[in-house]
Amino acid sequence: MPEIKYALISVYDKKGIAELASNLEIAGYTLIATGNTYKFLKSEGIANLKKIDEITGFPEILGGRVKTLHPVIFGGILSIRNNESHGDDLIKNEINLIDFVIVNLYPFKEMAGKNIADDEKLEFIDIGGVSLLRAAAKNYKDVAVVINPSFYEDIISYLKNKQEIPERVKKLYAYETFKLTAEYDAAIAGFLNPDNAGKVGNKELGPGIGLSLKKTFSLRYGENPHQKAAFYRTDKADGSLPFEKLSGKDISYNNLLDIDSALGIIKDFNNGLTKNYFATIVKHTNPCGAALSGKSLKDAFLSARKTDEISSYGGIIGFNKKLDEETASEIKPFFVEIILAPEYSEESLKILGAKKNTILIKYNEGFISDNSGILSFKSSCGGFLVQEKDDFADDRSLFKTVTGVKMEESVLCDLIFAWKIAKHVKSNAIVYAKNGATKGIGAGQMSRIDAAVFAFEKMKNAFGEIKEFVMASDGFFPFRDSVEYAAKIGVCGIIQPGGSIRDDEVIEAANKLNVPMIFTGIRHFKH
Repeated sequence: MPEIKYALISVYDKKGIAELASNLEIAGYTLIATGNTYKFLKSEGIANLKKIDEITGFPEILGGRVKTLHPVIFGGILSIRNNESHGDDLIKNEINLIDFVIVNLYPFKEMAGKNIADDEKLEFIDIGGVSLLRAAAKNYKDVAVVINPSFYEDIISYLKNKQEIPERVKKLYAYETFKLTAEYDAAIAGFLNPDNAGKVGNKELGPGIGLSLKKTFSLRYGENPHQKAAFYRTDKADGSLPFEKLSGKDISYNNLLDIDSALGIIKDFNNGLTKNYFATIVKHTNPCGAALSGKSLKDAFLSARKTDEISSYGGIIGFNKKLDEETASEIKPFFVEIILAPEYSEESLKILGAKKNTILIKYNEGFISDNSGILSFKSSCGGFLVQEKDDFADDRSLFKTVTGVKMEESVLCDLIFAWKIAKHVKSNAIVYAKNGATKGIGAGQMSRIDAAVFAFEKMKNAFGEIKEFVMASDGFFPFRDSVEYAAKIGVCGIIQPGGSIRDDEVIEAANKLNVPMIFTGIRHFKH
């Protein structure tokens, strides 16, 4: 058989393909192309071009569902060049070798996210393309598999210099190919998953979860400087990040944990409370201060910082509104690790951009939009703990006042505020608050009464004596001692989940001590 050099091209994304095809043609290759790709290359003036059915002798059928799935194509790709029996098979069946497979796939992930019928989405599941890629990648020593327009420049360079593509490069292309097909199949499996794992309302997570993670960027280091770390994300349709770093040093592992915590808190104050300014300061994923203000962002920041000025040193500050010059000037003298805001004024950027070790981050609505039911992963015992993220808005209609004591409206507002903050404090957690600002926070204590005592000591150190403040507890009170302690120190209202076997005793104590108490009916532990 006369030896003809073939390259197969079948691409959904036509970017850059005409230039690559032209260079392949100059290098002496005959190009085999499928329907739309053939038409495009023909219109671009590529002459040494054949339709796929000219090679297979079989027409495209089923509306294009079947066009490349043919032994003449796959034999030409999968044949090992120095295998004599493979060569005999090619001669016997009049099959020519195919040295390049240039394919990019139907955009299933993008189409799966669109508001179209499922049957339309199924048509974007690429069958022939994936098969071609896998075959070429398996035989990478003899075939160059090209999946991305970003590879074209290198291929053209080799062609122009009349060089063989090095095996190490073809192996890298094969590696990228199998990564791509794995991600592609994972997206399809997720779409078809009958368990719909992770969506709100499921009683049980599915028996299997397919994850496709892509490295977004390397981190400065892990939890400690001797640990390497990177940030990976599931493959999103648009590939965009939910935040933008505007200035400052590289982000570390711990930074991202704190960013996530701060934005979770901001989200809880972005629903129905957007008319108020809100600021929170996070340290080691715990809020060490938070405040609402109807006056200004600066006022919210100063109130939040007052809760625990010592712990605020080197913290992460988050805001729910555009950072202004006045607030930036107030922040400037202090050491701050990260600042988060949805927008920055030009003046605030000039002021804070001068702090080279402070990371300025602008977050977008994707970070605080409703993501209820997405899955949270944590490694443990050589495996993974998987749960729905505790990202659900509380149903206030389920909150129940369980005491007979009259409650002022201002007390109720403070209780709701304190409850929202307690959700983001490590268990066991107690939060004291007054006038829309935290006054004392007890985090991560082994007993609830210890958390109550610790939070009070922090409050005394910051404010001296305070009267008429509220208490929020992330878990129920197992005994009446915390309620008795609360009344002793001046608490005027308590909010907690309820659910203890001693709830009756706890309610009795609250009534006796004239402290109104709300049961939320939902618990927000954070371990």
